[in-house]
Amino acid sequence: MMKEQDTLFLMALVGAGAVIMSGLAVFKQWIIVAPLTIAVVFLAFLLLYQNRHKFAHLAESLEKGAFILALMLFIISFIYLYKPA
Repeated sequence: MMKEQDTLFLMALVGAGAVIMSGLAVFKQWIIVAPLTIAVVFLAFLLLYQNRHKFAHLAESLEKGAFILALMLFIISFIYLYKPA
């Protein structure tokens, strides 16, 4: 149990580092990097509170939704790429 909490803490630190680095990049290219910063902040909070049951269930639900969305976008991109002329 303690090893799992250590891993979650290190993942939260990585998320916090990503927030800091993308925050620095926002000053130069805010149109591209701002959505990434918002997503990373959200994911950092999910990682930080992963050891609580409510947040773990929410993270699993969001993971399933993101997988379905990525699969749909992947299929749509192939349809768009290989559509007849």
